[in-house]
Amino acid sequence: MGDMSEPQSNYWLNQIIDQAIEQYPEGEIVVSSGISPSASYHIGHFREALTADAIAWGLRGRGRDARHLHVVDNFDPLRRRYSFLPEEYEQYVGWPICLVPDPWGCHASYVVHFTEEFKSAATQMGVEMDVIYSYEDQYRTGKMVPYIEQALANIPKIKAIFKEISHREPPEGWAPIQIVSDSKSLNEWRYVSHDTEAKLLTYRRIDGTEGEMSYADGRVKLNWRLDWPARWALQNVRVEPFGKEHGTKGGSYDTGAEFIRQIFHAEPPLPLTYDTINLLGDNKKMSSSLGNLVTPAQALEVMPPEILRYFVLKSLPKRILYFDSGLGLFNLIDEFSKLEDEVLKGNHPEFEQAYRVATAISVERTISRIAFSHLVAVYQAAQGNKELAKEILERTGYEAEVREHWPVIERELGFVANWLEKFAPESVKFVVAETMPSVELGDDQRAFLSKLADIIAAEKDLNGQGMHDAIYAAAEVAGVKPGQAFTALYRVILGQDSGPKAGWFLASLDGEWLAGRLREAGKVK
Repeated sequence: MGDMSEPQSNYWLNQIIDQAIEQYPEGEIVVSSGISPSASYHIGHFREALTADAIAWGLRGRGRDARHLHVVDNFDPLRRRYSFLPEEYEQYVGWPICLVPDPWGCHASYVVHFTEEFKSAATQMGVEMDVIYSYEDQYRTGKMVPYIEQALANIPKIKAIFKEISHREPPEGWAPIQIVSDSKSLNEWRYVSHDTEAKLLTYRRIDGTEGEMSYADGRVKLNWRLDWPARWALQNVRVEPFGKEHGTKGGSYDTGAEFIRQIFHAEPPLPLTYDTINLLGDNKKMSSSLGNLVTPAQALEVMPPEILRYFVLKSLPKRILYFDSGLGLFNLIDEFSKLEDEVLKGNHPEFEQAYRVATAISVERTISRIAFSHLVAVYQAAQGNKELAKEILERTGYEAEVREHWPVIERELGFVANWLEKFAPESVKFVVAETMPSVELGDDQRAFLSKLADIIAAEKDLNGQGMHDAIYAAAEVAGVKPGQAFTALYRVILGQDSGPKAGWFLASLDGEWLAGRLREAGKVK
């Protein structure tokens, strides 16, 4: 729905694009993301993929040839048996995750299970990327062989770089590779020596005996600190966002930058560090292994992908984001709605560029102008019936919105339904009682209800403001305080002491039915 042809330099995305264009004035710009899929991808993982995707999109908007490359680091080991795995998966600890079987039996491997889940969510979120697998596409094909050889030929230099940059020195006998043993573990065999001409290496088993094997057929991988810069060199990566833990002084980016320069004879990509996405109230980042997460699939049940993209891409990458699937969802969706309305009117609000990159996946309006909290109340007042919800909206002041954007509203009501089922706090839920609840009311409250019934029957078709005024008028006549009046209303209609805004809520109900319920409740008991 927009482009980056008129950049606003105060938006972080424009700043990184400016730097990339200045640093790489010619040729294709490869923007990379990557992850080792140890479990389900959550929206914290998607911060990297979405950031890389946005950079590539913005570069193309400036007329540059740019591509988003996503690397699935599936040659990494299974580090431990996570709580969601059966006990027998202890035997796979230390195996490359590409070789670990799918515990649910529905995919070719552990990695494929989670990667297919990720790719499905990425498609829904409009992420355009070339996906490659570290094991199959880089190691099994032999593409990493030159980098393995360069690393093995420079072990003393690599150790010196570690000491200089990270202020730690690998132990005696350390090598920059890991070897897949006959039992498929990366933890059992150790490098001894190699023959570049024959593409063979000598290894030592745990029992001290030695053997010989090829290092060109996908059974040898570079240590993570060397694998990352080797990938940069192999794929000609120019820009890469990554988690802030890799960007600390002496961390894996700093060592990687020296390894690519001194060992692999290329230049490191332009870095962009990002912080975590946490659940609201949680000071720990989302973790697949710990289970404190929201997956993209779960988030997309309660909001369109454009809003999830906006949530991730609006703020500076260095900021921690807090995802609130509860009442905070109201604010996020309503903020986006107001922003969208301003942009579509031709205005230029503060977060216009964030809106444009968020909605680059669609040419349709994303969300209605009706407050999400109001739709939550309407949906419940209509008892989940979308056609009845449409009627309620029309008779409570939203005729124009329904006429212009009903398909958008109808889709939004689906998000409302899912939110109420999965995330909504009990404080916002209500159900109109089909029969008169058994409730306690004072005589003055009953008099108030009778008087309000008379006003509703006489006036007919009161709108939200009119109903609000009627409530206060009836309360004054009956000599009841407003708080007691509202309590009486909620008790006889919902069977509870609180509920949605009373004026609008009563106006949303059928007038004849409402007057009858209030008269019944107003009878002296």
